[in-house]
Amino acid sequence: MIKETVIIEGSVRGMKFSKPILLQFNPSEENIEEAIIKFFNSHAQSFEELAVQRGWRDSYWTFPQYYELVI
Repeated sequence: MIKETVIIEGSVRGMKFSKPILLQFNPSEENIEEAIIKFFNSHAQSFEELAVQRGWRDSYWTFPQYYELVI
């Protein structure tokens, strides 16, 4: 099992949102997109279909950016 944080960004009714979600999945059984769909208890076939179901516009998922401080 892998634990991975992804961020979903988009807009709902003209308001932008950014939602981090913590996924736990087995990469030999599903990919990240499938884990996102499962997280939302959906039967969507793709992230795009999930976005339509949830009313998200201009949405996408990404990994968080981690910045390292170099001194």
